[in-house]
Amino acid sequence: METILNVRNLNVYYKNKETLLNRFCGKSKDNLQHVLKNVSFDMKKGEVLGLVGESGCGKTSLAKAILGMQKQYDGMIALDCPNPQMVFQDPYSSLNPSKKIGWILEEPLRMKARKKKKEGEFSKIERVKKIDQMLVRVGLDERLKEHYPTELSGGQRQRVAIAAALLCDTNFLIADEPVSALDVTIQAQIIRLLLKLHRELGVSILFISHDLRVVYQMCDRVIIMKNGEILEQGKVEEVYENPTSDYTRLLLEAANL
Repeated sequence: METILNVRNLNVYYKNKETLLNRFCGKSKDNLQHVLKNVSFDMKKGEVLGLVGESGCGKTSLAKAILGMQKQYDGMIALDCPNPQMVFQDPYSSLNPSKKIGWILEEPLRMKARKKKKEGEFSKIERVKKIDQMLVRVGLDERLKEHYPTELSGGQRQRVAIAAALLCDTNFLIADEPVSALDVTIQAQIIRLLLKLHRELGVSILFISHDLRVVYQMCDRVIIMKNGEILEQGKVEEVYENPTSDYTRLLLEAANL
């Protein structure tokens, strides 16, 4: 199976904010905080890879580095996808509240047309057709195009966010806690949707979560992180049944697994 993501010896740094104390002590404002430490892993095309760890362990920092949103790093990130996309925990924050759903979903197609400078290839009629098809694919009624994000439920908004990402013609998604803000019933629906899209479209998904139960349902392999380091990684069943680190054992015990 081909590799879609290769990360080697990745170290991510954040600049510390300059304070009066730092200035008084002669510390440079360019002092760097080391948040990811020698992170290495591979991800195969068509795989669902779980990334687990407590808040502040570096999961989102890793996602930002992969997407090119974090520039202060050394090491190697090789991603075989020109247009990676991210699905966020809170879809409302990523959806323009002043625009209708139809406009939000059409924007990736307009951008694609402008980039290719072939408006005829992505005419209004073609764009609407693609949007309608995608809405059906993610389990939404086409009439929701005329609604605003505030008029939708949390689950509907997350489906819209997933649809917008897929309309960018990507084969790689980072799902950053995509179900943690939803109730249990809606969580299960979104998990089933992501797995369905994964099967139908062959999309590779880096699934970030703190919920080991959700990761067990979703993922082929799992990475366990703590304090910016990978403690262990492997097939979900193997890691869950035979954890090699005390931290993983504690997580599994807390989740009653």
